[in-house]
Amino acid sequence: MQTLILPGISKEDKTWVDETAKSLKSKDLIRPFYWMHWTDESSIFNAQEKAELIAKHLRGEKANIVAINEGLEVSNILKSLLPEQIYLVS
Repeated sequence: MQTLILPGISKEDKTWVDETAKSLKSKDLIRPFYWMHWTDESSIFNAQEKAELIAKHLRGEKANIVAINEGLEVSNILKSLLPEQIYLVS
């Protein structure tokens, strides 16, 4: 099991990702996500594309998700793609 931390699209959400990752107490893998458009202005955020990419990398492993803002959209798509693997944390 791993925990995915999915932020919103604002660059300021990087602070939330970092603080959340530090505050989680888990023996399992914690995977904070940093969206490409934060550093590459030519990159466009696409929730469906992000969810499909994350789904491929999970390779059957179960995951908890902690998310805010647009990260919630990604997590909902992931939940629909992999209903038996995804656990949403509120």
